[in-house]
Amino acid sequence: MIHLTINGKAIQAPEGATILEAARANGIDIPTLCYDKAVEIYGACGLCVVEAEGIPKLLRSCSAKVSEGMVINTESPRVVQSRKIAMELLMSAHDGDCVAPCQLNCPARTDCQGYVGLIANGEYDSAIKLIKNKIPLPASIGRVCPHPCEKACRRKNVEEPINIAQLKAFAADIDLNKD
Repeated sequence: MIHLTINGKAIQAPEGATILEAARANGIDIPTLCYDKAVEIYGACGLCVVEAEGIPKLLRSCSAKVSEGMVINTESPRVVQSRKIAMELLMSAHDGDCVAPCQLNCPARTDCQGYVGLIANGEYDSAIKLIKNKIPLPASIGRVCPHPCEKACRRKNVEEPINIAQLKAFAADIDLNKD
């Protein structure tokens, strides 16, 4: 078992558990919007962010794994402000059909959120399959694409847009370098 502290409460969680799972198992509420046990985790909504001592960036509790001695704060002013911004961003440009701006602005209409989430979870084979649904040559396209998806990414309002074109090329390179 992993020992950690959330909001001053010492808890234990199984190795490999996410911060969100550990919190919920111990009666600590962390808000979520996109998290559901029945679907792939991709951490898109940003509402489940938490602050971990010694880590400069906020962590998405739905995907970040617990580690020994971790000290987590789920309600710091920084966390609360980030959640407010995330919710405002989600609601500000919501066109009702829930298609992300990255997908709307991609000339190939790829499922950017889908493959970025798969890559983040180390599921490179699934990511490249998803990319190849719309882009037959992702290693080349990932390097020459003018990435309008990144220009449209709402994350730039909170931190930086995700480098989607490079992630596409990264997944393609892994696929090309397989045995």
